[in-house]
Amino acid sequence: MNTIFKKNNINNTYFSLISIAGLILLLVLVYYSPNTNIVYSNQKQLILSVFIVICSLGMVAAVSPSRCSGFISPKKFQKPKKIGNEKENVTENIKIRFKGHHPKCNDFNNHRYSLLGRTYCAGCSGLFIGAFISVIGTVIYYFYGIDGVGSLIFFIGFIAVLIYLLQDLLLNIDLNIMKFFLNMILVLGSFMLLIGIIELNNSISVQLFFLVLVFIWILARITSSEKKHYKICSECSKGSYCIYR
Repeated sequence: MNTIFKKNNINNTYFSLISIAGLILLLVLVYYSPNTNIVYSNQKQLILSVFIVICSLGMVAAVSPSRCSGFISPKKFQKPKKIGNEKENVTENIKIRFKGHHPKCNDFNNHRYSLLGRTYCAGCSGLFIGAFISVIGTVIYYFYGIDGVGSLIFFIGFIAVLIYLLQDLLLNIDLNIMKFFLNMILVLGSFMLLIGIIELNNSISVQLFFLVLVFIWILARITSSEKKHYKICSECSKGSYCIYR
């Protein structure tokens, strides 16, 4: 477990630093790279459509993931458990119970919340709400646009994403409500960045660079989640008695 945790920690640090560097580079490119007069046919529609696809896939993954942060789906995972003494070598299948696609373990209480009798993952709920609002906002922007506030929207989006990336790298916030809002502002911040980029710089290279950054931010979020989950299990006192190991 310690080896896995160290690997996840290195991966998370790597993707977090790349994400922050990429965000700063994006700021430089948007404001200081040449604003080309070449605009390809349907360029705006293409960039917005790709972003909508990314958000839609994120919503699907948040609602029904086959895996969540390194833990196998409860529908597919069964672990044999020895009962009696070791000489009998008798096993039985233990059905692994998950709540909010996290193990039903008190150590994961801060990663989920309950609403109307059902349990949900706080982080994935934030991603879903943020992605849903972003899809609606992207469609509205396509048909109605904005006027004169591109720089303000870009700046708000930049601060939102930067806050998420910095806290993910430097802090270990362990409250479900904060996990919800931080994941939501990551997606909403990305949406605002996209709108700001389209308004401020029509270079397709800059806009495609932003879409690549979105995937890197997703990887940073995944590795962060894996690191935190493995840390919880590595510090657990149950050891080999835990049925999720």
